[in-house]
Amino acid sequence: MISNISSRAGTKLSRNVIIFAIVMIVNVVVIILLTPIGFETRPQSDLKPLGYLAITTIFVGLALDIASIGLLFKRVRVRLASSLAIVSSVFFFLIIFVDRTGAFFSVPIPPAINTLEYLLIAVLIVTLFIASVVYRGSKPASSK
Repeated sequence: MISNISSRAGTKLSRNVIIFAIVMIVNVVVIILLTPIGFETRPQSDLKPLGYLAITTIFVGLALDIASIGLLFKRVRVRLASSLAIVSSVFFFLIIFVDRTGAFFSVPIPPAINTLEYLLIAVLIVTLFIASVVYRGSKPASSK
């Protein structure tokens, strides 16, 4: 059973935390596919001034997602990891919404990016749900 997977330290990962880690990895993969490394074909010369803010927000959100994954594997900062995932998911919802308005580029959204943005919306909804479940199920870190 998935919930019986043990770490080297002897602590067990809950099923929700494992699902959360998988969803976060899928989240990062889809975000990378939305960049020029993936399927983004719009030239940088068509980027509007607000687009530079979007690029910064994408990198901040991606960094939060990667930090969240790293904290999940530490196994002691699950609550912080879920909080970071919630914040980054909100960032990406905002980015997708503003991209739909045409505020980032002077050219239309390519079909591949359009499809990936819809996929990312679904992944972000799952991320928000699982992150909130993990957050509510985790204990606050004790201050020493």
